[in-house]
Amino acid sequence: MALKHYLEQHETYRQRPEKSTASIGGSSVDLEDSQTLQQVEDSILGANVHGVHRGKEAYQARKLGETWAMEIIKNAINDQLSGADLGRETPEDIDPSPAATSLWELLRDVLDGPHLQKDSWNDLVSAVVSDMADIGNGYLEPIGSADGSIPVAALKPVDALTIRHNVTATGEFDETPFYQAPFRTHAGSIVSGVGDSELTPLDHDDLVVMRYPGSKRSNRIYPRAPGMQVQAALEHLTHSTIHAQRFYNDNELPSGFVQMINAGEQDFTEIEETIKNAAGDPRKVGVIGGDGPANWIEMGGTALNLDIIGEQQWFLQLCLAAFGLTKGEIAMTEDVNYNTADAELSIVHKRVTQGFLETLEDAITTQVFRQFESYQELPDEQRFSLKLTHSDPRQERAREEHLRERYEAGTLPLNAYLQKLGEETGDTTVEIAGVEIDYGEHPKYIIEQLIRDARGSASDDSSEDGGDGDDGVDPIQ
Repeated sequence: MALKHYLEQHETYRQRPEKSTASIGGSSVDLEDSQTLQQVEDSILGANVHGVHRGKEAYQARKLGETWAMEIIKNAINDQLSGADLGRETPEDIDPSPAATSLWELLRDVLDGPHLQKDSWNDLVSAVVSDMADIGNGYLEPIGSADGSIPVAALKPVDALTIRHNVTATGEFDETPFYQAPFRTHAGSIVSGVGDSELTPLDHDDLVVMRYPGSKRSNRIYPRAPGMQVQAALEHLTHSTIHAQRFYNDNELPSGFVQMINAGEQDFTEIEETIKNAAGDPRKVGVIGGDGPANWIEMGGTALNLDIIGEQQWFLQLCLAAFGLTKGEIAMTEDVNYNTADAELSIVHKRVTQGFLETLEDAITTQVFRQFESYQELPDEQRFSLKLTHSDPRQERAREEHLRERYEAGTLPLNAYLQKLGEETGDTTVEIAGVEIDYGEHPKYIIEQLIRDARGSASDDSSEDGGDGDDGVDPIQ
């Protein structure tokens, strides 16, 4: 019966229509069926009744992501992402309508939390960033109010290892796009084969789906995140050398060998078994058989065991390389130059953090905001998107210095300079020789020219009248 049930499900899967949509100009557009097959690693995607399994590499990448080196990198990223201000971005020269402003205040309150388990927005960000860095995908579950009045009232992080993407042979999402498949572990491996009763079908509105920036591959359903890249590199290095003595680990050399004189085949067998059973140094193994003495020949052990500090440094550099970073860029060198620290942090922000910001902004805007009917009813020019702004004091000082340089160079008017700093402009008009000049609306060099023109005109009039032309006071000087 189980086989018959599976075959029926497979036939249903094979005949299912392929439906895909795209959002263009704020409207949903149905797409034609794809004509190409989805390649997966070294094979073509076949039938998957309950979604594509992530495989053991995802679980291994999760465990690798819990090592100190990966946690250091994720902490540096989360440090730049935490404390980001929740803002909205609207088209330029458009004043938000009262309806748009009221909706934004509601959405911002929802994002601020608290969410399930009293999670804050920063808690949600750290959870999905960790999953994206390790496995490639990050997921949030939008949870509505009990009375149905608010489609998304809270968000909950979902373990990425439990989510399967259910796609057709052409790589498109099926009618049931996702399944949650809880798993159990035994001896460091995932126990597969969960029953149908444990699977939870999920629709597009049931999950907010995110992907590590730049991790998409044409031959994979799931992304190839830094954690998975490091896991693959370690696996290749571990199995790259085949040693003669198979009872040693693949990445380990024996610290020496036992030389026996005039030993027979039975003696060698007993010696081999005794050494295999020895939990530790072969030098502790007793002499077995043979007419002559046994000699221990020292080889010095493995470099991996003798230089554990160097091994850890190499592992950290491997993890950093997967993110496109160096030790200096996350301030992990002893000779850090504080004059370049801000520049290094800017590199981290540009290479890694900015991608996460854009991923979060796009996911919340397209997958959370659009679940609100009032958002869909807004005119296109009134629809806003999430904008996360990071208020790092060092970045703020650098921004203020940049604005001051622009103002002094004459490329930024005083009013614009003050507005960008968040300060009130006040009255910026002054009268010189009967000429009213607004020195806040023009760059410095234009103001200086207007003042010279006003003074020159006053001087000419004064000469004709016999005066000294000093009838005005310049408040700028």
